[in-house]
Amino acid sequence: MNKDNLNVEYFPYNFRETQLEMFNFIQKNVLDNNLIINAPTGYGKTIIILSSILPIAKELGKKIIWATKTGAETDRPIEELKVIDKHLVNKQSKVFGISIRGKKDMCLLKRMLSEDVDYDEVSLFCKTKIKNNQCRYYSRLLYEYVPYQEAPLLYSEVLNFAEKYEICPYYYQLSQIYDADVIAVNYNYIFNEQISWTLRNKINFKDVILVVDEAHNLQFLVTSLNQKEITLGTIRGAIKEMDEYRINNEEIRSFLNKLEKEMLRIMTILKERGKEDVPIKLDKVVEKCGMIWDSKIGEKLLEYGIKVRLARIRENKAPRSSLYRLGEFLSQAYEMRNIDGVKIIATLKENNISFEIFDMRSSEIYSNIWEKFYRVVLCSGTLGSIKSFAEIIGLENYVGKKEEFKIRKENFLTLLTNNLSTKGEELSKEEALKYIESIESFVSSLNENIAIFSASYRIQETLIENRLIEVLRRNSRRVFIETQDMAGDKAKKLLEDFKSQAYKDIKGVLLASATGKFAEGADFPGKELVGIYLVGIPFDRLTAKTYLLTNYYVKMYGRKKGIFYSYILPAIRRASHALGRAVRSPDDKAIFVLGDKRYKRFLKFLPKFSTINIFYINNSNQIKEIIKRKCPKLI
Repeated sequence: MNKDNLNVEYFPYNFRETQLEMFNFIQKNVLDNNLIINAPTGYGKTIIILSSILPIAKELGKKIIWATKTGAETDRPIEELKVIDKHLVNKQSKVFGISIRGKKDMCLLKRMLSEDVDYDEVSLFCKTKIKNNQCRYYSRLLYEYVPYQEAPLLYSEVLNFAEKYEICPYYYQLSQIYDADVIAVNYNYIFNEQISWTLRNKINFKDVILVVDEAHNLQFLVTSLNQKEITLGTIRGAIKEMDEYRINNEEIRSFLNKLEKEMLRIMTILKERGKEDVPIKLDKVVEKCGMIWDSKIGEKLLEYGIKVRLARIRENKAPRSSLYRLGEFLSQAYEMRNIDGVKIIATLKENNISFEIFDMRSSEIYSNIWEKFYRVVLCSGTLGSIKSFAEIIGLENYVGKKEEFKIRKENFLTLLTNNLSTKGEELSKEEALKYIESIESFVSSLNENIAIFSASYRIQETLIENRLIEVLRRNSRRVFIETQDMAGDKAKKLLEDFKSQAYKDIKGVLLASATGKFAEGADFPGKELVGIYLVGIPFDRLTAKTYLLTNYYVKMYGRKKGIFYSYILPAIRRASHALGRAVRSPDDKAIFVLGDKRYKRFLKFLPKFSTINIFYINNSNQIKEIIKRKCPKLI
C-alpha cells in the first residue's frame, strides 16, 4: 500500500475536527510501527481506527482483532463495522466481522444445570458432554446444513441464529473466524494464556493487527490474569468434598485441617494488628501444615478435584470443586515461587481471609504478548504520558498521537480548594464537616445534576455518617448512592433514574466513588451531568500490596518514576475518568471542584478541559461567588 495516498473508502461519515488528521496518522504509520492513540470518549476512535486499518489489513491479508475490557463491549466495533458494510458501494469490498463471547454466555446446554458456572466450569462441562456425544447442539452444527452469513454479527445475532437452527452458538462463532475481517473479543482471549489458545488455534497472530480498546486498564490487568485465590471457604469446602465423595487420604485430610487452623491464626493476627493484608511465605505455611513444598501436593489435589467435578457433571450440577481450586492455587504458586515481582498475600475480608497470588510484572508479561502480533494499536482517552504508558506496558517500536476536543474556555469552570484535603489514613469529623459545607455551597449554586465522587467508599461513608444526605435533601435534591457491592441491575436502574432527574424540577445528586463503576464506565451526555465535585485524590490505600507494588516499580524504573507509575499516575487517571463523565462531546459544559489542595501538584496530568479555566478558593463562600460571576452561561 502506498503510504502517501489515503484510502478513505471505508470511512462512512463526514470527518469532523481533527479526525482526518488522526486517520492520516494511523494509515501512514501502522505499516511500520505499533501505535498508541490517546483521544477522548466521543471523539470517534472506534470508527477512525477501524476504517483506517481495514483497507491495509485486507490488502496485506491480515485480520483485525479488537480487544475490549468486557464481553458486553465487544459489540461496539461490530456495530461500527455494520455501518461500514452498508456504506461500501463496491460489493467486492464488503466486510465481515463477529463479536465473540465465551462458553458461559453461549452454551445452550448449560441451561440444564441447577447452578451458575464460571468459565473453567462450563468449559469442562462442555468438553465432557461433547466427548460423550451428549450435546445435540454441537452434533447438529457438525452434521446439519447451516445457512451462510454475510453481514457482520453481534453477540445477540449469533445467539438468536444458533437458537433458531438449534446449533452450538459457541463453536458456530469460532467457525466464522476464518472468514472474518474483524474479530471482537474481551481481554481474556489475548492476555489469558488458558483462554487465548482458542484464537491461536485458528489464527496465526503474526497475521493479526491487534487493537486494544480502553488500554489504560492494562497496567493492573496483569494482576487479575495470574490471580489464583483461596479462602477459608475453599479449605472447608475441600474437607467437605473428601467426606462427600469418599476420598481416603489421611495425609491430605490432615494437611487441610492444619491449613484451616493456620489461616485462622493469620486472620487473628491481622485483626489484632489492624492490618488489611500481609505478604506470606507459602512454602513455610505448607511445611508448617505437615507437607513437603513441591509440585506433588498440587497435582494430588487436582487429581481429586477432577474426580469431584466429573461426578458433579453426572449429577447435572456445576463442575465445581474446592479441592481442584486449592490444587490450582498451590500448583501455580509453586511454579511462580522464585519469580521476582510475584508475591503471596494474605488479605483480611471481614470474617474471612484469602491467600492470593499477586503478580506485578506488567512490562515483562505484555512485552512477550505484543511481539506475537503483526502490529499493535492501543487506544484510550486517559493514558496520560504516552511515553510513560508505553514503558509501563512494555511496548516498543511505537509512535503515539494525542488528541483532545477543541474546547471553549467559557464552557468550563474549575475551582480548586486550598483549604481541604483527604490526606491521611482516615477523614476526621472536622475535615468531613468542612467538605460538607463546601459541597453544600456547590450544590446550592448550581441547579443541575451533580456527581460527588469521593476518593474511596470509606470517605464517602464518612461524609454520609456526618449527615451529607440530609444537607443535600435540605437543598431540594434527590440523592442517588452507589455502594461498593451494588449489583449490576440495581446500578443500571439507579443510573437511569439519576439521568432522568436532569429533566425534572428537582435535580439529582449522585454520590459515588472515584474507584467505582460510575466514575469510568458511565456516560452522561448533555444536561445529564453538569457539575462534578471530587472529594480528595483517589490514591490506593496504603496496604501491603501498595508498598510491594511501589517497591517493585522503584526497582524497575528508579525511585521517582517508580513512585509516579505505581502510585500517583493510577490515582490521577481515576480522577481524570471521573471528571470526564461530564464531557462527552465538544459542546458539553461543566463545572468542576477539585476538592483537595494536593491537586495543584498534578494539574499538568489532568485533562485540558478541567484546567483551562481554573480558580483557587480558600473557603466555601467563594464557590458561590465565582460560579455566579464567571459562568452565567453555564447556569
